[in-house]
Amino acid sequence: MRSLKAGLITSSLLTPVLVVAGMLAQAGPAGASTSHGQRAVFVSKSASSSGSGWSCSTARYKTIGSALKAASPWSAVVVCPGSYHEQVVIKKPVSLIGLHATINEKGVKPALVVNPPHVGKLTIFAGLVILSSHARVQGFTVTNALGEGILAAGVQGTISGITISRNAVVHNDLGGGVPPASTYFECQPQGPVPGDCGEGVHFIAVANSQVNGNFIAHNSGGVLLTDETGPTHNNVIENNIVTRNASDCGITVPGHNPAALNAKGQRQPAVAGVYDNAIVHNVVTNNGLEGEGAGVLFANATAGTASYNNLVEGNFIAGNGLSGVTMHAHTLMPGQFEDLSGNKIIGNKIGRNNIDGDTLDSPASPTDMKTTGVLVFSGGTRVHVVIAHNRIFDNHFGIWLSKPVKAFGLGTNSFRHVTRPISAGH
Repeated sequence: MRSLKAGLITSSLLTPVLVVAGMLAQAGPAGASTSHGQRAVFVSKSASSSGSGWSCSTARYKTIGSALKAASPWSAVVVCPGSYHEQVVIKKPVSLIGLHATINEKGVKPALVVNPPHVGKLTIFAGLVILSSHARVQGFTVTNALGEGILAAGVQGTISGITISRNAVVHNDLGGGVPPASTYFECQPQGPVPGDCGEGVHFIAVANSQVNGNFIAHNSGGVLLTDETGPTHNNVIENNIVTRNASDCGITVPGHNPAALNAKGQRQPAVAGVYDNAIVHNVVTNNGLEGEGAGVLFANATAGTASYNNLVEGNFIAGNGLSGVTMHAHTLMPGQFEDLSGNKIIGNKIGRNNIDGDTLDSPASPTDMKTTGVLVFSGGTRVHVVIAHNRIFDNHFGIWLSKPVKAFGLGTNSFRHVTRPISAGH
């Protein structure tokens, strides 16, 4: 039954993605102008430099990159049907609109080099890269990237106003493996964990932005929010279908930057941290079955990192390798701190998860090898969470909690076909 449901979900999403592209074509007539008065720039496989540039049939640009370079800030670049083999980089506020268009990085050598402060030069292997605030990407299939499908990154500080909407982000993160198939830094192992190449859609140092209505499948993982170069906060991940990303989580919200907390363990939200993000009304199924992947994961990488005050509400989560919603706080040395508190899991439908089992922090830690809806583990750090009004079904454990975890709202959840609804004190 679980496999049948997943198949129906996957096939049903392909049609809406194509319908959206048709709607964009109807909504974007030849010569259309943006709200800032800038005329749209058209890209077509059959473009001619002598064309008027008013429509797909008269487009002047054959590549998305050349059109973006020519486009004025706040204008629109409309990409006509076809497969475009290039790495696409957005460096200005612009709307990039695809009409049955595919960004296909197969056979393309990534050329984008960035130089974040205190990091040094890095070559980015993502298929579509957003480096500017106020950019929109809509209506594309993005595929065959060695790194992320779509990466939005604040290289010199946090960027905002990004919209990634109604795209199909499929079959990316191809540079991974053991050993990795590419030199991309996102693909390199971190300790015993193989590299994930950045996952399908990745926000780094992004605020007040949204990932809405996308189909995200067959990458290593689905959506990733991190804070290596600055805080990632107040973003909305909404109405996406995130399915069959085999190696990692559906939606991952980890703190990576050790400057998110000061030496006293106090939050430094202007410096780093992943906080106040909302994950709402998504379908998150069958992720992490060949690696280690939850439906939605909150975790911290090391001392000083923080993922807090995020919301998971109104999602359908089932069939994932780890628990439907998983939180991992590690065992730290005396005087070290991390922050995983204030996260809220409210009003979700959570089916059978933790298909592969969870070995947690270390061999000395307890393990959860039974199917589980929600798991919150801490190796010693006090963690306060809200778990309320969820419908949890078809699991051995409904909610699994370790000793340092204080959960509010437990009595408001409902359980069906659950052997142990609440298992605390591990």
